[in-house]
This record gives sequence, structure tokens and C-alpha cells, in this order.
Amino acid sequence: MSEQHASPAGEPGAGEMLREERERQRLHLEDAAEQLNLRPSLVADMERDNFEQVPIPTYRRGYLRAYARLLGLDDRMIVAAYDRVHGRNDLDERRVAPISSIKPPSRTGTIAFRVVTVAVVVILAVMTLLWWEGRESAPGYGDDTAMLEQENIPQDGTNDPGLPPAPEAQPAVDNTSTSGSSNMIDGAPVDTALAAQVAEGVDEGIPEPGSLQVDTPEGRNGATGGLVDTAGDEDTPSDPIASGRSVKMNFGGESWVDVRDANGTTVLRGLQQGGTTATIEGVPPFRLTVGNANQVTIDYRGERVDMSQHAGSSNVARFTLGE
Repeated sequence: MSEQHASPAGEPGAGEMLREERERQRLHLEDAAEQLNLRPSLVADMERDNFEQVPIPTYRRGYLRAYARLLGLDDRMIVAAYDRVHGRNDLDERRVAPISSIKPPSRTGTIAFRVVTVAVVVILAVMTLLWWEGRESAPGYGDDTAMLEQENIPQDGTNDPGLPPAPEAQPAVDNTSTSGSSNMIDGAPVDTALAAQVAEGVDEGIPEPGSLQVDTPEGRNGATGGLVDTAGDEDTPSDPIASGRSVKMNFGGESWVDVRDANGTTVLRGLQQGGTTATIEGVPPFRLTVGNANQVTIDYRGERVDMSQHAGSSNVARFTLGE
């Protein structure tokens, strides 16, 4: 149903005034619609005072003002003619939005928030203190030597299948015997037999300072950890270094080592102290396992072995010399 209203008292409506002026200026309806950027059907309805296509009164007045200005008419006169027919109820309405008041937080809520905040801070402080005390009281905390040994020295064969089992602990020696073979001076054991050799000027069997003394089975050289040629075999080369039967190891720090020759004989095994040197002899090739490898230098056949090529992320080197 079209929305058309008759002008009261025979006065022309807004649409009729616009249509008469357009026709007087001989302006086609399509041209006027194009200049207004509106559909021709909408402009035709406006001239008939039919605003069914424009349900919002504010838009209606806007289109009428634009059409009046296009034709050079007073837009206030056109809008007044529209208001005489359709009224101004939409403009006179006053919509008052309710004002929402923001209440400040109550005193009780403020106090409760502060109490909870303080309680959380205290709980966090207590937990941090307990954690720190437990960390300091943990076994081995702050002991760099113990940590190094745990990292580089295997305790048993279950942790690292590539390493041989650690040597068994040697039984304690009773140095309190009065047989004369050994005595105690200031709590340290003294080998009286060795002292007698020094007094008589016999230096055979006394290790040189800085050399490594290890316990080896019969047929081994205790000073070098290598095999001893007791049979005087003529086939054995006279120079062990040139023949590749000798390996020299320098220990800048503590290192656990295991060295075996081609016969599977263990020529050196155990924890070596820093600042010592070991010269081992055996049948090449040698299979070496060296812990704390960056603290060890090895010379073989007159050349220095590059330990960085063999040491892994755990600083344990496993390699073969003399292949």
C-alpha cells in the first residue's frame, strides 16, 4: 500500500513543488536521478509524495534537501512542506537513556582483596625459601669435584655400556704393623724397604718424579703399565715409539682411562691424577676410552693425537690407535 498524503488547505506538497520546478527547467527525470545518484523510481515516488521506499524520515528529508538544491529551490521550504503533510513527530521525540551509576567497591571488598594479596605473597616467599634450603642441603651441592666425577667417571657398567666396569676397590692396608716392612710417620704410610734402597744408593725400581705408578699383573712394567719383554725376543723392535708399541699420555686433570692392546690385554686402567704422565707399551692397535678427554694429551709415533675429533658431548673419547 503506497504512502501518499494530501496537502492540507490545497497547498502543494514537497514532491509536487519539486516536480513542477523540474518540468519548468525541462530536466528529464532520469537526468535528475543520475545527478542525485538515486534510482529513477525513487525520484518519481518522491515527486508523488510517496516515501514508501524510504522508511526513515531523516533520510526522506535528506533526499528532499538534495533534490531542492539541485533545482535551485529553498530546501527549508521543501522540508517545511513535507512536515506539513507528514508531521515532525520523529524530531520532537526525546529519548533519554538511563544513566548507570558505578558504585565504588565496598570497604569490606577492598580489605579482603588486600588480605588475599598479602597471603599469596607470603606463600610464594615461604615456598621459595624452602626450595632454596632444600637445594643447599642436597648431597653434593656446590661440590664441583663430585659433580665432575659423577659426569666423567662411570660408577658401574649399567650407566654406559661402552665403558668397561670400574676397577674393584683394593682392600685397605694395615700400616700399623710392627714387622718393619712399613711404618707411619705423621699419619702417612712409609715404605721402609724403599727407604733402605735410597739409603744404600740403589735407584732400581724407584719411579721417576711425575711418572704414573699403577698396579699391574706379573709380566707388566709397573712404571709404564706396558708389557715387559722378559724373554728377550729378537723379533721385538728396539724402538717402541717408532714401531707404534708405545703411547704417551699426559693428564692435565683427573681422567678415568681404559687402554687395551690388540691381544685384549688391559695395559692401563683406572683414575689418573692431574699432573701425571703415563707411557704404556703393548701390541698395536690400541683401543682407548678416555674420560675428561679435553684434559688429556696423547702422543703416538711422535705425533700429537687430536682429542677433539674423538670426544663427544659427554667429553668421553673412544677411539683406536695404530690401525
